[in-house]
Amino acid sequence: MIKHHQLQDMEVTSYHTAKKGNWCSGDAYYIAGDEDFVICAIADGLGSGEEAMEASSAVIKCIEEHREESVEDLMARCNNVLWHTRGAVLTIIKLDLSTREIVYSNVGNIGCIFYPPSGKLVRPIPSRGYMSGRKHKFKSQRIPYEEGTTFILYSDGLHFDPLFHAYMTAMPSTEKAMQQVIDRISDQSDDTTILIGKVAPES
Repeated sequence: MIKHHQLQDMEVTSYHTAKKGNWCSGDAYYIAGDEDFVICAIADGLGSGEEAMEASSAVIKCIEEHREESVEDLMARCNNVLWHTRGAVLTIIKLDLSTREIVYSNVGNIGCIFYPPSGKLVRPIPSRGYMSGRKHKFKSQRIPYEEGTTFILYSDGLHFDPLFHAYMTAMPSTEKAMQQVIDRISDQSDDTTILIGKVAPES
């Protein structure tokens, strides 16, 4: 399912589907914002099916309830709620609209790439492993952003095609870019979640 989200200083289009033959997805995502920040997250419960869905849904509920907190604190809270679950991988990005920085934190194989209009693409450094309530020290990266910066955030159900780079850099809209990406998806053997966003240019 494709949805479009218009937020403060940003638009995001999401795509979310379960693996072929499953009624539920082990992925979950969150998109929200206000006058101070925009936050996007993807959680992928380990495996698939209902137990994976329960783990990822617990993470997203935690982010929704505490979204005003720092990214590092959100990661720690999400880890805590995963105790006695199957576990999950997670990426959170939060745009600080006052400092014009993207704060990124991750555990596991959720892909993330930023495309600033004036330079080379930026791939934040992910952390290996997964979250399950065990003690973990969470790190974040701060990345300055420009108007017109675009990004793609995706679970491991998407096999990244190098052609996607062109879709992200020559993006007429996030909806058009999303359609180009999903038109190239041929493998539906895993849950798939994709978020494509664009920071609004100055008017």
